[in-house]
Amino acid sequence: MDGKSCAMLRPSASSGCRAPKDCMKTLVAVTLFLWSAHVVFAQSFSDDFRGGKLDTSKWNVATYKSPDSKPGLNSGSYVPESLDFSRGMVCIKVTQQKGGPDNILSYGGAVISKERFGFGTYELVMRMSSTSATPDGVGAATSGAISSGFVFYNNSESEIDLEFLGNENAMWITNWQNANPKNAPSGDVKQTDKTFNRFLASEFHKYTLVWAPTSVKVYIDGTLVASHNQHIPQSPAHIILQHRGTNSNEWGGMAAVGVTRYMYVRSVSFTPLKARGAS
Repeated sequence: MDGKSCAMLRPSASSGCRAPKDCMKTLVAVTLFLWSAHVVFAQSFSDDFRGGKLDTSKWNVATYKSPDSKPGLNSGSYVPESLDFSRGMVCIKVTQQKGGPDNILSYGGAVISKERFGFGTYELVMRMSSTSATPDGVGAATSGAISSGFVFYNNSESEIDLEFLGNENAMWITNWQNANPKNAPSGDVKQTDKTFNRFLASEFHKYTLVWAPTSVKVYIDGTLVASHNQHIPQSPAHIILQHRGTNSNEWGGMAAVGVTRYMYVRSVSFTPLKARGAS
């Protein structure tokens, strides 16, 4: 299984919150301008998380069922208790325990930007899922956890994933454009690449996502690792930081019961694409 969509669970209109990535009721209006007949959200964004608590003017906290939940195998949820901002950055932990003979209880966390952002440059400084209980401590990737920074909107109408799988110690970079967002994405709607770097879980790295109307490019510490020109999403999307537990012989791997995993994010920023001809 490759490039699995993060848009697996969706909120119903009545519940108001049926999916980890389409759960915001209130979207902040932003200034629009045209770039070669494309709509671009012209608003910069940044957060270095140094305040010791979440800036709730910028982010919502996820409190619902997480992807990769399967009856009888994995009962996953995002809980506020998995988030820690006391170290001047975001720490999101995953814990797993047995919930029955054939079931794992997985607890993770996620934060979702209140605003949506479009074409431009996204920079995230992150240390992906590992067993290190401190930001710069020794720790390794393990099976049963997925950490990611990505953008998402409306049933993968727009989605670009930087998704690290602990069981593979590798990152999948995938962009989605679901032309029929009333339904879950299916068929030929994505382009994906897999990148190996054994240090993604052991060190901080700068991830740069350049999203343009006809391309998606991803860099790690300035080195190009993915360049896509198919299925490029066009609708502005939310920025999401998440870390969740899995119990699968495929995506994310089997659970590691009793082993706490940690993801760290030092900063997130967005710079909009300039309009053609702008100075």
